[in-house]
Amino acid sequence: MRELTTLRLLRLVDFIYRSASRAFPRVSGLSDFEWRVLALVCEMPRLSINELSAVLHRGVGQVSRTVKKLVAAGLLHRANRAGGPGVLITASRLGRTVYSPVRRLARQRNAAILAGIDAHELKVLNRCIAIMTHNALGQVAKEQQLEAAGSGLGAEAGSRGG
Repeated sequence: MRELTTLRLLRLVDFIYRSASRAFPRVSGLSDFEWRVLALVCEMPRLSINELSAVLHRGVGQVSRTVKKLVAAGLLHRANRAGGPGVLITASRLGRTVYSPVRRLARQRNAAILAGIDAHELKVLNRCIAIMTHNALGQVAKEQQLEAAGSGLGAEAGSRGG
């Protein structure tokens, strides 16, 4: 199984994630999850709590508590959504100021991870990532369909009494 490309990619992503969990809080002064929320809002402004929750793959309650804390710290703003229920989250000027060194560090870390890869190799890598992302999204859609239909190994095992 170690030779599977997907497992090697997961291992790489884990290393990047673990080092980011140390580096970005050090630079921002925020917790690991707080800087992730702030970064997402700075990169994708005007998201609702539900949208933030979906993108971050975290519960609405955790996201809401974190946003509330960042609003109290003056890093984010909450605004009522025009013409509908809910609120939209945007970064304040202070939030963008705190995010600036995080963004700079992200670019430095990206360059360090890509060191030794030439322009042609990077172009090929980006193409491969695009193809694999498309294929992975197809797998997600397929699994969602199977889940909605109630099929899968769990359903089969349950019907056999085990």
